[in-house]
Amino acid sequence: MVMTQVMDDIRTAPQEGHRRSGFLITFSGVDGSGKSSQVVSLQRTLSLRGIPAVRAWGGNKPTLSYPFLALIRLLGYTQRKRIQGLVFVQRDISRNRAISRLWPIILALDFVPKALVSVTIPLHRRKVVICDRYVYDFIAELSQERLLGIRGRRILLGLLPRPNLAFLMDVDVELAWKRALIPGRAREQPIYDLSGRRRTYLQLSKQFRMVVVDGGKDAAYNRSLVLDRTLDELAMSGLYTR
Repeated sequence: MVMTQVMDDIRTAPQEGHRRSGFLITFSGVDGSGKSSQVVSLQRTLSLRGIPAVRAWGGNKPTLSYPFLALIRLLGYTQRKRIQGLVFVQRDISRNRAISRLWPIILALDFVPKALVSVTIPLHRRKVVICDRYVYDFIAELSQERLLGIRGRRILLGLLPRPNLAFLMDVDVELAWKRALIPGRAREQPIYDLSGRRRTYLQLSKQFRMVVVDGGKDAAYNRSLVLDRTLDELAMSGLYTR
């Protein structure tokens, strides 16, 4: 039913030349880089200016993959660690070749349908979609763990809309870890090589022309920078008049 709704929206969406109906903005980066606060602020500001903007979240939330994740835990590949009262999850599936090969497919079963519904439908309803985590984060995770090849990356990119504007919230490892330890975060956090993941993101930023924002700078300054760049891009797309 969900996929039928997506395809119906795509087929019935008004066409104006080759211009996409909506506008997709994505925010990527390591945990603790400040993505979510920027997404919330930008959506509110655009809405106040009369620009129809909605938020989407492309993070990892197990649904179809839950039985597989339970199996991995039973096999002893998942460890939960408590650090300063917060729960962190660490998975090491590299020891099992079969699971390593299945892992990207299993995660994609959750990620792709969710992204199609939360991003594609509002895009074809002429919305500005602001997505907290997107396919670049999915690629960064699997690429760092050497679980995603060129062909798999190409398939993922072909399945989902290409962002009109992509931001990378870059932050140094020490600050990211400090923020990760702040109580009250909404979910269990993964433990991974922050330095390696940051390098992977910076490589992706060059490949996909992402706008790199220093997440360690003043939040108000970054909000202004993000808003100005967004309004410029919307104006060039004919979706906003300065």
